[in-house]
Amino acid sequence: MIVKNNVLELIGNTPMLKLNKLTKDIEANVLVKLEYTNPSGSMKDRIALKMIEMAEEEGILKPGDTIVESSTGNTGISISFVGTMKGYKVIIYETMPGRTGDEKKKIMENYGAEVDVIFPKEYEKMREKSVSGAEVELSGRKICLELERSNPNIWWARQFSNPGNVRAHNEMAREILAQTKGEVDVFVMSIGTGGTLMGVSEVLKKELPHVRIIGVIPAASRRVLKPGIPYPRTETSGGIISDMVEIPNLIDDVVRISDEEAVKMTHQLWKEEGLFAGVSSGANVLVAIREAKRLGKGKTVVTILPDHGDRYLTEEHYVT
Repeated sequence: MIVKNNVLELIGNTPMLKLNKLTKDIEANVLVKLEYTNPSGSMKDRIALKMIEMAEEEGILKPGDTIVESSTGNTGISISFVGTMKGYKVIIYETMPGRTGDEKKKIMENYGAEVDVIFPKEYEKMREKSVSGAEVELSGRKICLELERSNPNIWWARQFSNPGNVRAHNEMAREILAQTKGEVDVFVMSIGTGGTLMGVSEVLKKELPHVRIIGVIPAASRRVLKPGIPYPRTETSGGIISDMVEIPNLIDDVVRISDEEAVKMTHQLWKEEGLFAGVSSGANVLVAIREAKRLGKGKTVVTILPDHGDRYLTEEHYVT
């Protein structure tokens, strides 16, 4: 009998599954990594654990300190979960508007975090309701920066620029290589902070030089995000994304997916494959299937199902 000593040991080593019904007329394989099976329901458990443990090892996060972060939800939930399990006070500035934000707020509070909801004013004017976390989290990040500067007992996790975010996904990439026996032709992933795409790409490109890497962003994204085009960098923006687009040949392409497209494919995942994943999963799978249609028999496309569908029950939007 194999028994884990605590819930944090359950993070990672998530299963990989081959899609069947959605790909019945496609010769190439589409594989999905079920990251929503992590303890709190998303792949962000990986980065919360890695970032916190790195900060502890470096001595910048100490017993009695408070962890703060700005989030559209999943990282906030994971930091609430991991931080509370490790005995820290956690404060999250939740920047996901609407009822989806309310659902995520309740989850974070149930883990023990203090949550302050911030409604991004620019969201009210958007017709396309997909949400780019890299853009709507900025107001919360400014608050986190001010808090950290004003109090030596506050540590801002900085998911958008923390190297632990990338390292956690380097580990995910090694899992993918083991699960596929190194047979990956295309990897597809939504870009939020950029940590997943960069972390996985670094490892895959080194081991499989031929692999094609596709980033996916919400159609509502206002900033240009393309390989080779500089992405603005400040104390509260850029970070991993800025690093990622500057590295030659790391990312091959970035495509935009609308809210409507992502939600439609998410419903198909639920009903046809029995995979109750969140809406970013629908965006990822939609692009993965498009890529698979271009490939021949024996080729493999891998993507991620980042979070669970339980946080999109009352309002469904493509959120990164």
